[in-house]
Amino acid sequence: MEEEKTEKLPIDAKLLSDAIIALNISRRSVSLYPSDHPITRDSLEKAYQSLEKLFELRSTITLGIAKDVLMIDDYVLDRKNPVYKEFAAELHSKGIAAVTFISGLSIVELLQLHEMIVSRDAPVGQSLAEQIEKRGFNCIRLTPLDLSKFRFVEGGRRESATEATIWENYIYGLLEGKLTDNDAETMIINIPPEDIAGFINNRMAEDVSGESYDRVITTYLKRKEHSGIKPEMFTRFMSLVENLSPDLKRQFLTRAFNRPSLDTGEVEKLVGQLTSESLDKIIVLFREHSSIIPDSIRNLLDKLKISKAPKDFFDGEDGSQALIDDIEIDDNIRGLFREDHFRAFVSEDYKRELERMLKGTGTRTIMFMEEIEKECNDNVIDRKFSDLALELLETDTLSREDYLSLLTPILENVDNFLQTGRFTEVSEIYNTIYSQALSGRFREEASGMLDYYFRSKTFIERFIEAVKIWGRHNREGVLRLANVQKRYLLDPLFDALTDENDPAVRRFLLQVLGSLGSDMLAEAVKRLNDKRWFVVRNMIYLIREAGDIKYARHIRRFAKDPDNKICVEAVKTLMHFRTPDAFSHVKLYLQGEDPEMKEQLVRLAGQYKYTEAVPYLLELFKKKNILGTESYYKTSLVKALGEIGDPRALPDLMKLYRSKTFLYKSALEDLKTEIFRNLQNYPPDAAAPLLEAGLKSKNSEIRSICEKLMAGKGVEDVTK
Repeated sequence: MEEEKTEKLPIDAKLLSDAIIALNISRRSVSLYPSDHPITRDSLEKAYQSLEKLFELRSTITLGIAKDVLMIDDYVLDRKNPVYKEFAAELHSKGIAAVTFISGLSIVELLQLHEMIVSRDAPVGQSLAEQIEKRGFNCIRLTPLDLSKFRFVEGGRRESATEATIWENYIYGLLEGKLTDNDAETMIINIPPEDIAGFINNRMAEDVSGESYDRVITTYLKRKEHSGIKPEMFTRFMSLVENLSPDLKRQFLTRAFNRPSLDTGEVEKLVGQLTSESLDKIIVLFREHSSIIPDSIRNLLDKLKISKAPKDFFDGEDGSQALIDDIEIDDNIRGLFREDHFRAFVSEDYKRELERMLKGTGTRTIMFMEEIEKECNDNVIDRKFSDLALELLETDTLSREDYLSLLTPILENVDNFLQTGRFTEVSEIYNTIYSQALSGRFREEASGMLDYYFRSKTFIERFIEAVKIWGRHNREGVLRLANVQKRYLLDPLFDALTDENDPAVRRFLLQVLGSLGSDMLAEAVKRLNDKRWFVVRNMIYLIREAGDIKYARHIRRFAKDPDNKICVEAVKTLMHFRTPDAFSHVKLYLQGEDPEMKEQLVRLAGQYKYTEAVPYLLELFKKKNILGTESYYKTSLVKALGEIGDPRALPDLMKLYRSKTFLYKSALEDLKTEIFRNLQNYPPDAAAPLLEAGLKSKNSEIRSICEKLMAGKGVEDVTK
């Protein structure tokens, strides 16, 4: 199984984390305070601003939910983060598999979403998603859990007795009448009746209306057209009743079997289809509550019980003793075949030996069958056939006609490989035929097949579509095939990148094009004139990854582009190439008024270790806002200065470390800790005073970092 992707998120990790934390805080605020309370208003405003920053990177943000885990695209977020876990668990408990926020979102929509999530009386699952849609939410979409995919495992249990699970919310919705018939039946079929009984015992109020009982009863005993009540649903209903408390058991039985619509003939047909074991349980249950069961149904069950009583193997149809081959068997002989006599004649050791032998044989048989199934898998067969056919192509005894005949099934196999994303196998077939086109016995035939099939428009379109679907699961195979076919794939890959809407697919296509190196640079430069900002940004990225300083002349004009995303990418590329004018752009934006550009350039200065930027970074570091609190940029500045490692920054860092404040103590403490997390790149002698001061800190993390650095170990050993 492919490992979960957690290292490199497809979006700014800090912004995403801030947004999720703000969303969870605002959700909790809505659950505790009125909508006009200052705490609620402030938390909603922060969540809204955090999402707005993400919308600058992409127009839609979709968070997937898997129990208490959050995902974005195909990346799993930090499983250990308690805020992520809490936010995911809350949405999961409401039957939500994904929530999508769309650019243009308003604070009012965000407030209403939280109000519906935290309300106990709100619907769940599909009903909740439909209600969101009916309210006219334009910028929030909910994807409900698909309950048909749920499976309950015997012996499974919840992690904690108090944990709210999704099916409990559905049962609550059923009792309250907030589920459609289809929703209720789908859930009922998948939940063990014993679990539902336990939930009803604990949650069903004493003064609940009779309609709540009827909703549960109707869900189980609903008539199907032409077939009446399903026997399996009737059996499950009786198992539910069997596990209820005495009072609830009486209520359910009374309302189920004294309804005017109950047809005795239908019940007779239904009970006739039940097993003897099921009948035993039902009769015992009815005898315990004989006063509330109609006489007609009770008599019917007694009659059917007699007719279903199991006969002895040696009993005749009329109850007399049996005849075998017309020879009457007396009671003594019949007794030898009883189970108790078998136990008497067969020792326990012998029985254990038999069981061991049978078990061993069964295990070996199962393992053998699994090996056969594995070897007979379609994918394995296709691969074996492909390998064999390719070997045959290289044999000296093959005639031209045989060679051409063999190519046909090989190419049919290529289609199968593309449909299942097996690009490595496709590249092996291509390389074999290509080598034969260069030096094989049938060079013309092999070369013609390359032109006719692998370089055809049909193959290239199929390949591109397969890459979109399967490429991320077989990256190596895609890159191998793309590099040998790059002459024919360049334009189609660029077109696919330009037209693709899925960010995850776009990222992979960028990786594929980037792997083609200088061969794709001319096309990337040509497409810099595209009117769409994301196309231009992607082309600048490709030029930076595969080009050199001579391509800077194509990028320079974008360093002052009005679109910040293009502008940042262009300045980053100039810094990457270390062009003479790169720092002038860094200085311009560090001293500018645009907070977004300033934040981005602070990070880039650290990333590319621009020592020329240190004075301007320190100038920002010393600034305070109107309230005298720490600057918005200081955490990023500390990190950037730490990446550069210029000792000129240390006096200001020491001054900040020694500072105190009566307000925002927690924020200041976090910032001080950040200083020591980024000390490893400074000259040891210059950083020594700060390390000595940190050794005396009351903060255990700061002390630990200083001890590690003084011992010559990296900070990463401490902060793991």
